[in-house]
Amino acid sequence: MTAKTEDGKEVFNQQKIYMPQSPAKGRGDKMVYGPHRKSGMLRDTALQPGQTRTETMEINFPYEDIEQDGKKVRNVTAKELDVVVSLWYLPAGGELATLEVGKGKFLFHESTKRVTVK
Repeated sequence: MTAKTEDGKEVFNQQKIYMPQSPAKGRGDKMVYGPHRKSGMLRDTALQPGQTRTETMEINFPYEDIEQDGKKVRNVTAKELDVVVSLWYLPAGGELATLEVGKGKFLFHESTKRVTVK
């Protein structure tokens, strides 16, 4: 999930991973094989077919503190953010930014919404 201002400046970026978790030989935090090759699981946070999840993320709008009439006032510098939520499938795991689209990562769904503070 990312949030950008109208001029394209990224102010928020967070990833949430849904997958069966089973490290190599039960040790470490790196997934060596894809989720389809797991022989045992420590924890399952996968999204099952038809299952929905609700996530809450707090995004701070960019601001600056200014002094006005002898008082400190918080001025919101961007009153609108474009929030993009993307759901990717990574069959063999890995880092999303380093994988090639159509080979190591597949986009299932993407949604964009403009959020405004008044």
